[in-house]
Amino acid sequence: MTCRVSGVHHVTFVVRELDAGIKWFERVLGAQHIDRFDHHDELGARFGVILQLEGFPGMVELRIATEQYPLREGYDPVTFEVPDDAALESWLRHLDAAGAEHSPIKRRRTGKSIEITSPDGVIVRLFTAPDGGFASVSFREQGVDH
Repeated sequence: MTCRVSGVHHVTFVVRELDAGIKWFERVLGAQHIDRFDHHDELGARFGVILQLEGFPGMVELRIATEQYPLREGYDPVTFEVPDDAALESWLRHLDAAGAEHSPIKRRRTGKSIEITSPDGVIVRLFTAPDGGFASVSFREQGVDH
């Protein structure tokens, strides 16, 4: 038997407030809240929600910050891929129009990226797909060939 993963099930973002998090993800990333998957505790209090992003094969979970799920400002739990520089430029215009806090486009080792800062201080990164896929990327770090 060969063990392998078959895709991304979900990524989780910790937030201070669910409704504020839902609104931000909807406005900035075009997310859709799938309320039938809302998570409730034994007393009926909602502590998590599921969002869907167009083009992302998994789901995005937002969870209320707790001792078990602490909020870590500056943490970057996921980097979403965009197809090319033109798509990244389009995202830059959208983020400006949406009033989202973000970095300029940055050149990286394997492409270009934009870092978006959520109201909770968590970083969501958009990164261009490397031309020809990751197998075609030549990677050098600190003078050592990899």
